[in-house]
Amino acid sequence: MHLRTRHAVVLTSLLLTSATGGGIVGTAQQDQYPETLRLRGDVTIEGGGPLAGARIRTDALRGPNAAQIVAQKIFTARTGKNGDWSLLGVTRGLWILEAVAPDHFPHVVVVPIYMMTKPETRPWETSLALLPVTAMGPVEGAAMNSPQRMLLDAASRVQSGDRRANQEALRKLAEAPLESISWCVAGDIALLMREPDVAQRFFEQAAKATPAWYRPQLGLASAAMMRFDLDGALKGYAEARSRTKTEKLVRMLSAAIREIQQILRIG
Repeated sequence: MHLRTRHAVVLTSLLLTSATGGGIVGTAQQDQYPETLRLRGDVTIEGGGPLAGARIRTDALRGPNAAQIVAQKIFTARTGKNGDWSLLGVTRGLWILEAVAPDHFPHVVVVPIYMMTKPETRPWETSLALLPVTAMGPVEGAAMNSPQRMLLDAASRVQSGDRRANQEALRKLAEAPLESISWCVAGDIALLMREPDVAQRFFEQAAKATPAWYRPQLGLASAAMMRFDLDGALKGYAEARSRTKTEKLVRMLSAAIREIQQILRIG
Protein backbone atom coordinates (compact mmCIF):
# COMPACT_ATOMS: atom_id res chain seq x y z
CA MET A 1 0.00 0.00 0.00
CA HIS A 2 1.28 3.48 -0.86
CA LEU A 3 2.73 5.34 2.14
CA ARG A 4 0.20 8.21 2.16
CA THR A 5 -2.69 5.81 1.57
CA ARG A 6 -1.62 3.65 4.49
CA HIS A 7 -1.40 6.66 6.77
CA ALA A 8 -4.82 7.83 5.62
CA VAL A 9 -6.21 4.41 6.57
CA VAL A 10 -4.50 4.61 9.96
CA LEU A 11 -5.92 8.08 10.59
CA THR A 12 -9.43 7.02 9.54
CA SER A 13 -9.19 4.08 11.93
CA LEU A 14 -8.09 6.39 14.74
CA LEU A 15 -10.95 8.78 14.16
CA LEU A 16 -13.51 5.98 14.11
CA THR A 17 -12.02 4.49 17.27
CA SER A 18 -12.18 7.83 19.02
CA ALA A 19 -15.80 8.34 17.97
CA THR A 20 -16.94 4.91 19.19
CA GLY A 21 -15.01 4.93 22.44
CA GLY A 22 -12.99 1.83 21.63
CA GLY A 23 -9.37 1.11 20.89
CA ILE A 24 -6.26 2.22 22.66
CA VAL A 25 -7.49 5.56 23.98
CA GLY A 26 -11.27 5.48 23.71
CA THR A 27 -13.80 7.93 25.05
CA ALA A 28 -14.25 6.05 28.30
CA GLN A 29 -10.50 6.14 28.91
CA GLN A 30 -10.19 9.79 27.97
CA ASP A 31 -12.47 10.71 30.87
CA GLN A 32 -9.73 9.48 33.22
CA TYR A 33 -7.14 11.82 31.74
CA PRO A 34 -6.59 15.45 32.70
CA GLU A 35 -8.69 17.86 30.68
CA THR A 36 -5.71 20.20 30.34
CA LEU A 37 -1.95 19.88 30.52
CA ARG A 38 0.94 21.97 31.73
CA LEU A 39 3.76 22.52 29.27
CA ARG A 40 7.07 23.97 30.28
CA GLY A 41 10.54 24.35 28.91
CA ASP A 42 13.34 26.74 28.24
CA VAL A 43 14.73 28.70 25.35
CA THR A 44 18.46 29.09 24.88
CA ILE A 45 20.78 30.65 22.35
CA GLU A 46 22.01 27.85 20.09
CA GLY A 47 25.27 26.69 21.63
CA GLY A 48 24.96 29.24 24.44
CA GLY A 49 23.04 30.25 27.53
CA PRO A 50 19.40 31.08 28.37
CA LEU A 51 17.44 33.57 26.30
CA ALA A 52 15.12 35.90 28.21
CA GLY A 53 12.16 37.60 26.55
CA ALA A 54 11.61 35.00 23.83
CA ARG A 55 7.98 34.48 22.82
CA ILE A 56 6.44 31.01 22.69
CA ARG A 57 3.29 30.56 20.61
CA THR A 58 1.30 27.38 20.03
CA ASP A 59 -1.03 26.16 17.32
CA ALA A 60 -2.80 22.81 17.10
CA LEU A 61 -3.18 20.55 14.07
CA ARG A 62 -5.07 17.64 15.67
CA GLY A 63 -6.64 16.67 18.95
CA PRO A 64 -6.53 13.46 21.04
CA ASN A 65 -6.35 10.27 18.95
CA ALA A 66 -5.59 12.47 15.92
CA ALA A 67 -9.20 13.68 15.90
CA GLN A 68 -10.23 17.19 14.91
CA ILE A 69 -9.10 19.76 17.44
CA VAL A 70 -12.04 21.45 19.19
CA ALA A 71 -10.23 23.09 22.09
CA GLN A 72 -8.28 26.33 22.25
CA LYS A 73 -5.33 26.33 19.84
CA ILE A 74 -3.43 29.52 20.54
CA PHE A 75 -1.44 29.96 23.73
CA THR A 76 1.47 32.33 24.29
CA ALA A 77 4.18 32.77 26.88
CA ARG A 78 7.38 34.76 27.44
CA THR A 79 10.60 33.36 28.77
CA GLY A 80 11.87 34.62 32.09
CA LYS A 81 15.39 35.72 32.95
CA ASN A 82 16.52 32.09 33.02
CA GLY A 83 14.95 31.37 29.65
CA ASP A 84 12.15 29.34 31.21
CA TRP A 85 8.49 29.35 30.16
CA SER A 86 5.28 27.59 31.20
CA LEU A 87 1.80 27.14 29.73
CA LEU A 88 -1.33 25.77 31.40
CA GLY A 89 -4.54 24.79 29.63
CA VAL A 90 -3.13 22.99 26.59
CA THR A 91 -4.99 19.81 25.60
CA ARG A 92 -3.69 16.54 24.16
CA GLY A 93 -2.94 16.53 20.44
CA LEU A 94 -0.50 17.45 17.68
CA TRP A 95 0.99 20.86 18.37
CA ILE A 96 3.13 23.45 16.64
CA LEU A 97 5.52 25.31 18.95
CA GLU A 98 6.96 28.56 17.65
CA ALA A 99 9.78 30.42 19.37
CA VAL A 100 10.77 33.94 18.30
CA ALA A 101 12.94 36.64 19.83
CA PRO A 102 14.45 39.96 18.74
CA ASP A 103 17.78 39.60 16.92
CA HIS A 104 17.26 35.86 16.55
CA PHE A 105 15.86 33.71 13.79
CA PRO A 106 12.60 31.84 14.56
CA HIS A 107 12.44 28.17 15.43
CA VAL A 108 9.44 25.88 14.85
CA VAL A 109 8.80 22.38 16.18
CA VAL A 110 5.81 20.17 15.37
CA VAL A 111 5.31 17.48 17.99
CA PRO A 112 2.57 15.18 19.32
CA ILE A 113 1.83 15.83 22.98
CA TYR A 114 0.05 12.86 24.54
CA MET A 115 -1.95 12.55 21.33
CA MET A 116 -2.17 8.77 21.71
CA THR A 117 -0.79 8.03 25.17
CA LYS A 118 -1.76 8.66 28.75
CA PRO A 119 -0.26 11.90 30.14
CA GLU A 120 2.44 11.59 32.76
CA THR A 121 1.99 13.20 36.15
CA ARG A 122 4.84 15.65 35.66
CA PRO A 123 4.55 18.53 33.16
CA TRP A 124 5.48 17.91 29.55
CA GLU A 125 8.70 19.76 28.77
CA THR A 126 11.22 20.57 26.11
CA SER A 127 14.14 22.82 25.30
CA LEU A 128 14.31 25.03 22.21
CA ALA A 129 17.31 26.95 20.89
CA LEU A 130 17.34 30.06 18.70
CA LEU A 131 20.06 31.09 16.29
CA PRO A 132 21.23 34.69 16.69
CA VAL A 133 21.11 36.75 13.51
CA THR A 134 24.85 37.38 13.90
CA ALA A 135 25.53 33.63 13.53
CA MET A 136 25.74 34.29 9.79
CA GLY A 137 27.88 37.39 10.08
CA PRO A 138 27.32 41.05 10.97
CA VAL A 139 24.04 42.56 9.80
CA GLU A 140 25.45 46.03 9.37
CA GLY A 141 27.01 46.38 5.96
CA ALA A 142 25.42 43.21 4.57
CA ALA A 143 24.19 43.59 0.99
CA MET A 144 20.43 43.71 0.45
CA ASN A 145 20.61 40.56 -1.70
CA SER A 146 22.78 38.69 0.81
CA PRO A 147 21.34 35.44 2.28
CA GLN A 148 21.27 37.03 5.72
CA ARG A 149 19.20 40.01 4.56
CA MET A 150 16.89 37.74 2.57
CA LEU A 151 16.30 35.51 5.59
CA LEU A 152 15.58 38.50 7.81
CA ASP A 153 13.14 39.84 5.22
CA ALA A 154 11.37 36.49 4.90
CA ALA A 155 11.11 36.12 8.68
CA SER A 156 9.57 39.58 9.01
CA ARG A 157 7.09 38.94 6.18
CA VAL A 158 5.57 36.02 8.08
CA GLN A 159 4.14 38.41 10.62
CA SER A 160 2.23 40.31 7.92
CA GLY A 161 -0.04 37.38 7.05
CA ASP A 162 0.25 38.25 3.35
CA ARG A 163 0.35 34.84 1.70
CA ARG A 164 1.42 36.17 -1.69
CA ALA A 165 4.32 38.05 -0.11
CA ASN A 166 5.24 34.93 1.86
CA GLN A 167 5.28 32.81 -1.29
CA GLU A 168 7.51 35.36 -3.01
CA ALA A 169 9.87 35.37 -0.04
CA LEU A 170 10.14 31.57 -0.14
CA ARG A 171 10.77 31.65 -3.88
CA LYS A 172 13.65 34.07 -3.38
CA LEU A 173 15.10 31.91 -0.62
CA ALA A 174 14.93 28.83 -2.85
CA GLU A 175 17.02 30.69 -5.43
CA ALA A 176 19.44 32.23 -2.93
CA PRO A 177 23.02 30.96 -2.44
CA LEU A 178 22.27 29.50 0.99
CA GLU A 179 24.65 27.20 2.83
CA SER A 180 25.18 25.51 6.17
CA ILE A 181 22.91 26.89 8.91
CA SER A 182 21.09 29.28 6.57
CA TRP A 183 19.30 26.29 5.01
CA CYS A 184 17.98 25.39 8.45
CA VAL A 185 16.81 28.96 9.10
CA ALA A 186 14.97 28.92 5.76
CA GLY A 187 13.31 25.64 6.77
CA ASP A 188 12.03 27.11 10.02
CA ILE A 189 10.68 30.14 8.15
CA ALA A 190 8.85 27.81 5.74
CA LEU A 191 7.31 25.98 8.70
CA LEU A 192 6.18 29.32 10.13
CA MET A 193 4.45 29.88 6.78
CA ARG A 194 2.87 26.39 7.05
CA GLU A 195 4.71 25.19 3.93
CA PRO A 196 6.03 21.75 4.97
CA ASP A 197 6.99 20.61 1.48
CA VAL A 198 9.18 23.67 0.97
CA ALA A 199 10.55 23.31 4.50
CA GLN A 200 11.53 19.72 3.82
CA ARG A 201 13.64 20.72 0.82
CA PHE A 202 15.46 23.33 2.88
CA PHE A 203 16.08 20.94 5.78
CA GLU A 204 17.35 18.25 3.41
CA GLN A 205 20.00 20.70 2.19
CA ALA A 206 20.81 21.64 5.78
CA ALA A 207 21.23 17.96 6.70
CA LYS A 208 23.72 17.51 3.85
CA ALA A 209 25.66 20.61 4.86
CA THR A 210 25.72 19.83 8.62
CA PRO A 211 25.13 16.07 9.00
CA ALA A 212 26.09 15.96 12.68
CA TRP A 213 23.67 18.73 13.74
CA TYR A 214 20.34 17.80 15.30
CA ARG A 215 18.42 20.80 13.97
CA PRO A 216 17.99 19.72 10.32
CA GLN A 217 16.69 16.33 11.47
CA LEU A 218 14.27 17.95 13.90
CA GLY A 219 13.12 20.18 11.05
CA LEU A 220 12.58 17.18 8.78
CA ALA A 221 10.54 15.50 11.51
CA SER A 222 8.44 18.64 12.02
CA ALA A 223 7.78 19.03 8.29
CA ALA A 224 6.79 15.37 8.06
CA MET A 225 4.52 15.61 11.09
CA MET A 226 2.81 18.69 9.67
CA ARG A 227 1.86 16.48 6.69
CA PHE A 228 1.13 13.53 9.02
CA ASP A 229 3.87 11.51 7.32
CA LEU A 230 4.48 9.17 10.25
CA ASP A 231 7.44 7.26 8.85
CA GLY A 232 9.27 10.46 7.94
CA ALA A 233 8.56 11.98 11.35
CA LEU A 234 9.68 8.84 13.19
CA LYS A 235 12.98 8.79 11.31
CA GLY A 236 13.59 12.50 11.86
CA TYR A 237 12.83 12.40 15.59
CA ALA A 238 15.14 9.40 16.06
CA GLU A 239 17.96 11.03 14.07
CA ALA A 240 17.59 14.29 16.01
CA ARG A 241 17.65 12.43 19.33
CA SER A 242 20.90 10.69 18.38
CA ARG A 243 22.52 14.07 17.64
CA THR A 244 21.64 16.06 20.78
CA LYS A 245 22.67 15.80 24.40
CA THR A 246 20.11 18.28 25.72
CA GLU A 247 18.20 16.27 28.31
CA LYS A 248 14.83 18.01 27.96
CA LEU A 249 14.94 17.78 24.18
CA VAL A 250 15.84 14.08 24.37
CA ARG A 251 12.78 13.49 26.57
CA MET A 252 10.54 15.35 24.12
CA LEU A 253 11.89 13.38 21.16
CA SER A 254 11.57 10.06 22.99
CA ALA A 255 7.95 10.85 23.85
CA ALA A 256 7.23 11.81 20.22
CA ILE A 257 8.71 8.53 19.02
CA ARG A 258 6.49 6.58 21.42
CA GLU A 259 3.41 8.45 20.16
CA ILE A 260 4.12 7.58 16.54
CA GLN A 261 4.94 3.98 17.35
CA GLN A 262 1.56 3.76 19.07
CA ILE A 263 -0.21 4.97 15.92
CA LEU A 264 1.74 2.58 13.70
CA ARG A 265 0.92 -0.37 15.98
CA ILE A 266 -2.78 0.36 15.53
CA GLY A 267 -2.36 0.42 11.74
